[in-house]
Amino acid sequence: MARPVSILALVAAAAVPHRGAASSSGFLPPSSAANESSSSLESFAAVAGGATCALYGCGSCGSCFNAGARPGVKCTGARGETGYLCPSDIQPGSGGDMAYACMDWSFGSAAMQAAEGGFRARSGQDVYLGVGTYGIATDPQQGLGACYRLKVEGVDKDIIAQSINTGFDVAGNQFDLQMGAGGTGAFNTCSGDGTSMFPGSKSAWGCQYGGIDSRAACSALPSHPREGAAMRAAGDSLVSLCETSFDRNVRLSGAGKPAGECKYNPTILDVARVKCPDELVKLTQMQRSDDPAAYEITAAFRPTGFPNQDKTCLSYDPAANDWDPKKISAYCLTRMMDCRKPSGGWNSNVKASLMVPGKQLVQTCTADGYTRIDVQCGCDACQC
Repeated sequence: MARPVSILALVAAAAVPHRGAASSSGFLPPSSAANESSSSLESFAAVAGGATCALYGCGSCGSCFNAGARPGVKCTGARGETGYLCPSDIQPGSGGDMAYACMDWSFGSAAMQAAEGGFRARSGQDVYLGVGTYGIATDPQQGLGACYRLKVEGVDKDIIAQSINTGFDVAGNQFDLQMGAGGTGAFNTCSGDGTSMFPGSKSAWGCQYGGIDSRAACSALPSHPREGAAMRAAGDSLVSLCETSFDRNVRLSGAGKPAGECKYNPTILDVARVKCPDELVKLTQMQRSDDPAAYEITAAFRPTGFPNQDKTCLSYDPAANDWDPKKISAYCLTRMMDCRKPSGGWNSNVKASLMVPGKQLVQTCTADGYTRIDVQCGCDACQC
């Protein structure tokens, strides 16, 4: 992928006629003071409106699924895939690009903390922000792209988290929050092979489900991705992201407890769909057009079973829920980090009628976990 250029270069490129192949453009998000501001990028996207798509070898993105989205670097997959069809897997040595999850989506990252501060100053709402995996059958998109406000036992603030991923192993009474080394699950794009985001073996990452189980074990993690400059510039490290999740009590340790490591999670006391804060949308670039009007929990947007009056997260005791995967993590705030392109990054998982134009898909990242990929189109020459 081409090296990111500044927003000034992007604007200048948009102002001149297309003269053949243009260099890729991109950005690093506002977690680094050295990078362009998110508001500047938003302004450019609004002005350009997807009208120029030299990145894809054409003059208009009108036929593309996510026309008008924020700019980014171009993905060129080994088989020619690009944009929102940038692959989530490649064969090591194939030479093609692939898309990853962004590391500044992680709970407690510098960008998330800045977003929390901006949201608090604008709205008076003092909450934590995050993203993760959620699924609810009563939503026409299974919750994808929607934000949920969670009250969690032992956590000093509510969490407003956006569902950018969904899957068979989550339900409407569970939220799987992205946090430092929270467990890779079935698809590990973080560690262990030549295309993994981070160096080293899988052994330092703890359990497949649950990841690191104690704050002390965070220190054994690789501090930065193989391409680590962007994370360093942002002021983040994988170690600090892991430690922050323990400090804020969004993950529990099984040390000294009967079920052992990676079996214990905090209990969700209440949850409801709420309006997505703009500050969070700026990080994910995904936004529903049918958002509720309020940031507060209201009865109209609560799923069945909430507020939770008497249930406890029993992830440590699968037999209590008849070993049913859909029930084992009921009322639990679970954790994950697989570094993998989420389902919200694929246009086949999204209904355009439910999304804000230009914010129909999650804007994924390159292998450094911070540089965004352009996801306006899914093909070259805009023949989508």
